[in-house]
Amino acid sequence: MEKESHFRISKQPIASLRDGLKDGVWPLVGIIVITGILVAIFALIIHLGKGMNPVAPIIPEAGEPIDPSPARLVLLFFTFVAAFIFGWLALKKGRDGKILPAFLLGYTGGTLLWQSVGECALHFSIVSGKYMMRLPDIEGASASMLVVLTVILLIYCYRRNAFDWGAWVFVLSFVGNWFGHFVLIGTYPLVGGLLEMQVWFKVAGLVIGLATVFTSLFLFFYSARSRQARLCCSLMLYFGIGILVTGVVGG
Repeated sequence: MEKESHFRISKQPIASLRDGLKDGVWPLVGIIVITGILVAIFALIIHLGKGMNPVAPIIPEAGEPIDPSPARLVLLFFTFVAAFIFGWLALKKGRDGKILPAFLLGYTGGTLLWQSVGECALHFSIVSGKYMMRLPDIEGASASMLVVLTVILLIYCYRRNAFDWGAWVFVLSFVGNWFGHFVLIGTYPLVGGLLEMQVWFKVAGLVIGLATVFTSLFLFFYSARSRQARLCCSLMLYFGIGILVTGVVGG
């Protein structure tokens, strides 16, 4: 993606309401439906695995029970492999010029990768207080430096035009899922001495969520110069809404 041709600030709106429906609303509906399906499958398999003997002792970690169940282990490997299959399909569709299919496939792949790494892998990294795989808690404050390095790497890749369209959506979908969790959980130690966690979730969800939503809408109507750019804004809008809802309602 070339920076100059995709985003450039304008004083006047450059996207029409038709563009908003075509490249904003409908893609947003699509990724919400995909998310619902993936979460439902994830929850169903975890539910079916309840009662099975864990593959490692279940211990508390940061207030969250670690659940190294056989069902979760299957999900870890299945979603990891499936993620890159969808990523490859997104790359292929993007190279064929099929922008929206590549977007939806890339989002599916990136979300599956998050389910594997973010939602499953941690549960197998700690066994009886010792680390089995030495995986970092990428949602927690310990991942702060990793977040900074990832942002720098993404900026570098964008400027160097490192990825094709499908690969960009795959990467941004994973990073969006990750950062959406990090801005609520990983930032809490900064204010832990002043606010309770649930209060911080509501504050951060409201402030960061609304800021992300308004930024995505501004970029969509006043900066995005291509369909790919508008779809990226739609993806950003989704994560902004997710942060807002998770923080304010879930917190």
